[in-house]
Amino acid sequence: MMNLPSPPLPVSVPLVVQHNALINARFLFGPLETRLFLHLLGRVGRDDTHFSLCRVEVSELIGESSSQNTYKVVRDAVEKFATRTLTIEQLSTNGRKGRQPDFVVLPLLSIAQYRGGEGAVEARFNDAVMPYLLELRDNFTKAQLTELLKLKNPYSHRIYWLLREYAAFGQRLLSLAELKAMLKLGPGYDRWDNFRTRILDRAQEELAATDLPFTYEALKQGRHVTDIKFVFAPVKAQLPAQVVIEDGWEALLLASGISLKSMAKIRTQLDAGFYDEGYIRYVVATIRSQVAAGKVKKEGGAVFKALTDGYLLADYQKPKPTTSKGRATASSNRQQAKLKSEIDDLQISLRWILNEAPDALYPGEKRGEAAMQIEHKITALTAQLTA
Repeated sequence: MMNLPSPPLPVSVPLVVQHNALINARFLFGPLETRLFLHLLGRVGRDDTHFSLCRVEVSELIGESSSQNTYKVVRDAVEKFATRTLTIEQLSTNGRKGRQPDFVVLPLLSIAQYRGGEGAVEARFNDAVMPYLLELRDNFTKAQLTELLKLKNPYSHRIYWLLREYAAFGQRLLSLAELKAMLKLGPGYDRWDNFRTRILDRAQEELAATDLPFTYEALKQGRHVTDIKFVFAPVKAQLPAQVVIEDGWEALLLASGISLKSMAKIRTQLDAGFYDEGYIRYVVATIRSQVAAGKVKKEGGAVFKALTDGYLLADYQKPKPTTSKGRATASSNRQQAKLKSEIDDLQISLRWILNEAPDALYPGEKRGEAAMQIEHKITALTAQLTA
């Protein structure tokens, strides 16, 4: 196998975004395919409503390699990448995760081609994956492309995303069987020692060089490992990625006295479809009215119990008349959240260009010009937000 050198820093957007369902999907990419996938993600704009044919230079994937095997290595990777599918778990009709859940298998790309004479790869995402990459408003996760490109092993890349999704909480518990299924591991990883050494320990070593170093604990039932508990430093900046309306459900629960440790369980139930964010807000409002009436003493404990036990779900799910004013307010809140998220992304990009981007990427006056363009966009979006 050709030894791929580290690629140069990307020319694409420094932030990449995926729906959480895609992060938890079952798929497997090779090392070069993973780099190509990341660069394609970097070409997806937050305002895009459709997929376009994207061009990625070979030098972005394998650096300035002079190896005679470059053509074959890239061609083989593109051929495999063009056939890749994603197995995504579907929630039941009531929005919950079933005991025997359904899965949908989606082709990732509609086209992929290697232009060897031009030293570039061109590819387009399949329209079937639009809900997982375009116009994301909730249940999505952001990551820095520069951090992801530090990882060489595809399994390390997957684990990074799985932990990044829970970055605000500082831990994530995954069953061993579930994690193996997500990574599409074969029988060679049935032995715990093989899995620990080749997957977990390697990912821990690689992620130590990123913004998401972690430790892990193997949890057992008897003599058999059943679950993996990942522990890492909470990243508060991840919270806005989950915001649907102005304050966000996380901030609402924190204000009610819910700890980050307890919130991790709520987040697990929310992602599994046991309830939606509206139920969280309904519970907090209901419990607060009970506190005001003297029926409940500890708001945080009552909110946590109502969420984890779901005893207010029946009341919440009763049909409620929707007024035109209510619809307009919800639409306005969603638009404000979208604008805030875009401004946050642009500010991160601006800091990256001004402080971290290499001179080779922005030589001479280009750095200032790129920064000015982003500042103009921030000003325009801020004006929309305050209008």
